[in-house]
Amino acid sequence: MKNMNKPLIFCLLLALGAAAAYALRPYGKGAEAKVSWMTVSSLKTGQEYYMEVAADGAVATRTAAKDAVVTKRGKIAVQLAKDFFREIENSEVIATQGSSSGKTVFYRGDVLNISAYISGELRIINSPLNKFGEAFSYAFNEVRKAAAKLPDEHALKGFLTAELLEGDQLQQFQLKAAKDQELKIVETYDIQKVAPLLKAIKQPLRMIPLETEDEMRDIQDFINLRQLYGLRKLFYLPSTRGTFKCQILDADKAAVKYQGPDKPKAKTAPAPKKARSWTPPAKN
Repeated sequence: MKNMNKPLIFCLLLALGAAAAYALRPYGKGAEAKVSWMTVSSLKTGQEYYMEVAADGAVATRTAAKDAVVTKRGKIAVQLAKDFFREIENSEVIATQGSSSGKTVFYRGDVLNISAYISGELRIINSPLNKFGEAFSYAFNEVRKAAAKLPDEHALKGFLTAELLEGDQLQQFQLKAAKDQELKIVETYDIQKVAPLLKAIKQPLRMIPLETEDEMRDIQDFINLRQLYGLRKLFYLPSTRGTFKCQILDADKAAVKYQGPDKPKAKTAPAPKKARSWTPPAKN
């Protein structure tokens, strides 16, 4: 070591440091291995509840009911998140990727659509919540109760979500859109210029938070530039990764309050009828 020159030693140390940093940093898919997102739909009330959970306890939820939307963000106890992910990995429904959505004809409980990474593979399951087992339901409810205590989020501008169209849905879209305009495939290279949009199509059904007005504006500019089929907040993206139905959703929306007068007007009494005058008949 004494005979080695300082530049060479520095280069060796730098190389060893880089190798250590690379070893500690998980590979792309592995980074998402402990992230799961899900939507619970109530067949009774029509209410939708979205929840996203990360292994470090980071949680985001969105509750939508009629004309009100409430979003919460924050952190819950890490142990609750770990317990939940353990039950995700142990769930037979998720492990076999078995969807039993067709068996819900007489079921009137909650339906869970959950996306989770299992062994680096993204799996999307849609099934009645009671099919996932008691242990899973318990862990899920514990996370949900903890998430309910998080503060409301008011600064978030919105969410972007993408759904991959397949089968009949894809065919219907292609037939309908082809009547109005020529569909052009958008390259992934161009999509990656809008970070939230690329993330949304890489992770279908996940609600990607839009933190700033600039992010909202970038998406609108992309829609206009590419002349994408659809509307301002609902558009379709034909890409090299597939065709996606994309939506921009509200993150915070208060229920519309009654805008009429505070108190109903008092009913006015009808005006008294005037007495009719009597004129005696004329004498012949």
